Amino acid sequence: MDMKNAIITLLGLQDVIIEDLKLFREQFKAVIKIRQRRDSCFCHRCGMQLSSVKDWDLKILRAPPLGVFRHVVVKFMQMRGHCDDCGRTAIAQVDWIHPKFESMTSGFAETAGRLMEEITCEAVGRILDCPSKTMWDLDQYRMEVMLQYMRLPTDLDVSYLCADEVHFRTLWLKNRKGLFARRTLPEYVCNLVAPKEGKILFNSIGRDSKALHQAFAVLSKGQKLSVEYFALDMHEPFITAAQKHLPNAKICIDRFHLAQKVNEAFDALRKVEFKLARKSKDHFSEGMLEPHRRFILVTRDKSYLSKSEEKLIDKLRFANRNIHLGLLLVEYFHKALDQKTVPAFRKILGQWYKVCRQAKLQPFFKFAKLLRHYRPGIEAYVSSRLTTAVIEGINNKIKVLKRMGYGYTNPTSFMRKILQRCGYLNHLSINTDEFFFNWPNPAKNRR
Repeated sequence: MDMKNAIITLLGLQDVIIEDLKLFREQFKAVIKIRQRRDSCFCHRCGMQLSSVKDWDLKILRAPPLGVFRHVVVKFMQMRGHCDDCGRTAIAQVDWIHPKFESMTSGFAETAGRLMEEITCEAVGRILDCPSKTMWDLDQYRMEVMLQYMRLPTDLDVSYLCADEVHFRTLWLKNRKGLFARRTLPEYVCNLVAPKEGKILFNSIGRDSKALHQAFAVLSKGQKLSVEYFALDMHEPFITAAQKHLPNAKICIDRFHLAQKVNEAFDALRKVEFKLARKSKDHFSEGMLEPHRRFILVTRDKSYLSKSEEKLIDKLRFANRNIHLGLLLVEYFHKALDQKTVPAFRKILGQWYKVCRQAKLQPFFKFAKLLRHYRPGIEAYVSSRLTTAVIEGINNKIKVLKRMGYGYTNPTSFMRKILQRCGYLNHLSINTDEFFFNWPNPAKNRR
């Protein structure tokens, strides 16, 4: 293979010959003049070979970077000739020019698209010396096309799924109906995740049962029946949708959210005791119950505490009975969740209820009612040890994605970007190697 044919292959071009090549080293720019091969000119309507040449159309195209020359311009001479079958003049068919963005080759579009799977459109525009708005339009079009090819893996393990919402944006309400009416309306995106794969299967806008219903549409009937456990937080609309669509699945309540609720109960108790200590001028208890110390009081890992802090907490527990009972209830509840079997959990939880009734602490009474309501889901967690830890990590990745884009206003774009970055809407899951040479044309497929 000679050098000219190698350049044609590297740029993803087909059925052309290179007539001229100019390199501008200072600008890292290459200008390549090519012409369509006469024996490879076919009518774009009927596909028959053109019989005679009428003229040549000049097209200026962007091509993929060529080594250190990141700005590659292709001056393409495209043939216009007579088609005997159609009986009129036709332009020769070219497959390697992008069907929508006609100022770039398919190779350039796919190169930019794969870069935009990892970094922002603005950054790709700077790298490839192309307008960022053009890159954004290309990214949106590419995701729309790839969505038609997106399929879940055949060997996908759906025995364990989970769902959670992530904040999308906050709308300021203009037509408020009263002085004390709410001023803002937060919007969320609901994500359905396969934790064993660490991927988002599908998503939809909202955080109600309808949103999760739309996300479940990606699963087949057999996959829905094969789901054994479904982990989520204590969000009733999600639980309702999961029970409707996953008849064989056990709903697992996430341990992190249970720990959050028991800590909230203790914090409510701390606030009450803090006000009483301030009123009675108990400076020691007031100082120990300051808001910035609330995390120290309920920490489970004692290695983070110094010896002096441990002594102060022991002194506080000795001086304040309610705080001592509150900490005892928090520790005992975590001990119940640490059990490996449901019978052992029930035994410890029964003792916890007994201590709670004897302590007569109102915040923990409310928490006890919450436990009774979600007890089947908590017992499902104890038997399976499944949590929403994976989806919480994915939510953090989505927040980073949103910060990189300085926020999103288009919900469709945001949801597709989530699937591209955290799901199966990328070239690692969809084979787009052919896009370098022949980009699929949806309009041609519809005809």
